[in-house]
Amino acid sequence: MPKPQRIRDPIHDLIEFGVDDFEQMAWSLLETPEFQRLRRIRQLGFSELVFPGATHSRFAHSVGVFHTARQLAGHIGAKLAGADRRRAETAMAAALVHDLGHGPFSHAFEAFAKKLVKAKKLVKKVRHEEWTIDIIRGDTNVGRILEKFRPGFREEVAQIIAAPTPQDIYGSIVSSQFDADRLDYVRRDRVMSGVYHGVFDCSWLLANLEVDDVPLARDDEPVGTVPAFVLSRKAFQAAEAYVLGLFHLYFTVYFHKTTRGAEKMLTALLLRLDELLRDGKSPDCGLRGDHPILRFIKDGTLDQYLRLDDFVIWASFEEMAGAKDPIVNELATRLRERKLYKAIDVSALLEHRGGAAATARFKAKLAEARRAGAFGPIDLLEDSATRNPYQRHGFETPESLSKVLIRLSDGTGCEDLRDCSNVVEALEEITIFRVYVRDDEAREKAMKLMEGV
Repeated sequence: MPKPQRIRDPIHDLIEFGVDDFEQMAWSLLETPEFQRLRRIRQLGFSELVFPGATHSRFAHSVGVFHTARQLAGHIGAKLAGADRRRAETAMAAALVHDLGHGPFSHAFEAFAKKLVKAKKLVKKVRHEEWTIDIIRGDTNVGRILEKFRPGFREEVAQIIAAPTPQDIYGSIVSSQFDADRLDYVRRDRVMSGVYHGVFDCSWLLANLEVDDVPLARDDEPVGTVPAFVLSRKAFQAAEAYVLGLFHLYFTVYFHKTTRGAEKMLTALLLRLDELLRDGKSPDCGLRGDHPILRFIKDGTLDQYLRLDDFVIWASFEEMAGAKDPIVNELATRLRERKLYKAIDVSALLEHRGGAAATARFKAKLAEARRAGAFGPIDLLEDSATRNPYQRHGFETPESLSKVLIRLSDGTGCEDLRDCSNVVEALEEITIFRVYVRDDEAREKAMKLMEGV
């Protein structure tokens, strides 16, 4: 007889996998090599260079997302007449496997893959979601287990992950502004990094979560209704705290200058390996010819991708620190020893000197200086990032399922959180632009470019 399996989690306490067929299938997914690989990929990549406690893995996060998705699906089952159990199982399975396609140091590796795709290399995928779908649909342990559970199940799971917007309430469990992913990582990343930003009352939100029909429209014309998650008015402040918490975490943790600087250095290092391979100088990179990184750059296959993780990258720094190529040698050594580039926060320095227009002028001057040969290939690294704290959605199909909905005061309907919260309404999209300089000489050149901007 099957027996329940349990995982002790620092955020959710005890997470149990039951004895029914679906829960046992979910547990068997955890035991696959593809899922065990997530133990070797840190949730926050280089953030441990700033927050030493932020060493938690995407494995732990994925289990937490599954647990949260199961709670959300339970709300649907309890409060929606005619709830679809099969669709709920699809959403919970998608929540469990949604991060399988993350590469090592996720965002740095995605930036590297984007450059390879742009150069029309063998690599055809950039975003981790694309790799996740390949894992689900491919000849993998994960794909076989999903298909064995129910014929066609793997494709159902792949489609819910691939959908750009949720197609129904079950899709919103996996991807929306109130999804299981965010509800887990905001809490988990805050606790593990040790910061006090991002605190919100998740228990109160879930206790006041309802399911109701919300209107849909197309070209401002009503076309019907669809079941969606709605928070009662009692959870209004908790919903505000949730949105603000996510916003604050981005600038406190995810966009931290040191973390982003290390990511840019890793991307530059990987791109240099690609250059050496293309020039027939692979022996100069310090890695053996069959190293997983080099094999992925050469082949770009799913099998080679799955051989990569954070541990492989960290171990390679030791080898590349002895490379003949001076760029590989320097970047690998500096990453290994945490001798990172220094950040110049251009957008912050120019905020009161013209703002976005001034930053644009600086970028133009920087591009001109690069063309003139003022900077070497790794003297200065650029970084741009944008965060929209809350995306406004109308009631057009199917975007309305992506919103955080709040019950109206009279209890007759619901409205977008942004329409009833002055705090959320006041939040504006923020863009940062930084440069990371190799040494004092590069810093002096960059600061001189800023003069007169």
